[in-house]
Amino acid sequence: MALDTTPGGPLADSYCDVVEADAYHAARGHNDAWAAADEAAKERHLKWATSVLDSRCEWLGARADAEQALAWPRRGVVLDGCPVAEGAVPRRVKSAVAEFAFRLLGEDWTAGLGPVVDEGVTVGPLKTSKETHRPIPSQVLALLGPLVQGSPGGIRVHTTVRG
Repeated sequence: MALDTTPGGPLADSYCDVVEADAYHAARGHNDAWAAADEAAKERHLKWATSVLDSRCEWLGARADAEQALAWPRRGVVLDGCPVAEGAVPRRVKSAVAEFAFRLLGEDWTAGLGPVVDEGVTVGPLKTSKETHRPIPSQVLALLGPLVQGSPGGIRVHTTVRG
């Protein structure tokens, strides 16, 4: 089934279409795996990336319409000192979806809450260990930083910490 990328649409299921994602990856030179995927796989991964980002990110502003299927477009968002148009999905969001879809093609970042990052410290014979599961790649988070609420750098996503 084809993607619906209509901003504010009641049936929208992705922020980024295949043409936009293809252009994003072609411009970055890491497009072999993406280019090799068929259109149906690309669409599935774009939908999946959009769904994960919408469920895990605390976006700035408020939804533009109560009936829209996705979190964007939003009202009251300022990016680099300029208001984001209420009917628009920022290029950063589309790029983040394209990047995350590419990552999901190679590895399920959502299985087990993502790769484990060992943040332990060793001092002499003592060692502390803290493992953080990051369900969203850092490059994707960097793209979204100015558009989500939270900690320094503007990033707040839901993560799980063990240890």
